[in-house]
Amino acid sequence: MAINGYKVMPNYATVPGETLREVITDRQMTQKELASRLDITPKHVSNIINGEVQLTPETAKKLEFVFDVNASFWNSLEKNYQEYKQNKASEQKLKEQEIILKSYPVKELEEKNFIEKSNTAVEKVNNLLKFFGFVSFDALKAYTDNDANFAGAYRLAVNSGQKVDNNALIAWIRKGDIEASNIDTDPFSKEDAEASIMTLRSLTKEIDPQSFIPKLQKICASFGVAIVFVPEIKGSKVCGMTRWSSNPQKAIIQLSLRYKTNDVLWFTFFHELAHILKHKKEPFITTQKYRVSEVEKEADNFAASVLLPPDKYGDFIKENDFSKSSIVKFARIMEVHPGIVVGRLQKEGYIEYYQFNDLKVRYEWKL
Repeated sequence: MAINGYKVMPNYATVPGETLREVITDRQMTQKELASRLDITPKHVSNIINGEVQLTPETAKKLEFVFDVNASFWNSLEKNYQEYKQNKASEQKLKEQEIILKSYPVKELEEKNFIEKSNTAVEKVNNLLKFFGFVSFDALKAYTDNDANFAGAYRLAVNSGQKVDNNALIAWIRKGDIEASNIDTDPFSKEDAEASIMTLRSLTKEIDPQSFIPKLQKICASFGVAIVFVPEIKGSKVCGMTRWSSNPQKAIIQLSLRYKTNDVLWFTFFHELAHILKHKKEPFITTQKYRVSEVEKEADNFAASVLLPPDKYGDFIKENDFSKSSIVKFARIMEVHPGIVVGRLQKEGYIEYYQFNDLKVRYEWKL
């Protein structure tokens, strides 16, 4: 009997036919006599004893009459034996797939608690396939190669000119799907989403994720969007992704906190929200570098305008005073966190990337 984690896994099982052989030997009964008593052929009795056919519930009931042993005893023997055979066959199939483990970030997935930690390769294969919800890596690949979200995300990432680890990316997306499935949302409403933008913008002033994330998720769920935070997996190079779930009335915005600062977080969030509000129901992914298509420009402009209205921001730029005190004052007038202003000024070259980073909020994942 092997102990696997907290699960007890039998590594042996009694073949029902062997037990039956012992019983008839003890009773000094031949197989031919048993066949007569059971009203079946001697050949069938031989097949049962040799494990070539299953001991059916009907036969178990007949054995109850012959030996005065409850049918449940025989049924239990057969059930346990069949489960044992199935487990061994499944274990062999998992073992044959061990070589594929090297192409997946298993150690990182374990460290991030995406999958259970395990000691053997077979257990790792088992945990990884359960995480993805597939019986084999071949089935997983066939699905992800043709799925709009998985294949679409990888295509967009590669088209941006980046070298992306596809298996890391699909693991990141899969974790987002799992998290999103646990978030109940109202049917999608573009009107309600647009009406909530200023309320969402007000959350940028908050610095504690434990405070603003539940609020963000609740507001977005009210207009049909599930917000999920999933840490980046090495090689995925992803900041955020927008997609529609299998429920046509539920969208998903998945964020990685890739750069772990509040300016990038909020810009990415509103960028992804723009895709939902303004573009087709197809996946959009934001990576470290992404090709600036018209839809991406539109999403960028939307995010920038929501966070810092163009006219007010333009006036601030004209003043040409980018001191810390001026930035803090402008942020207070705009009712956003100063880090938002710093990030914008850095991106547009008005200040250096090393300047005023103390005005930003940095986040760390608690895994």
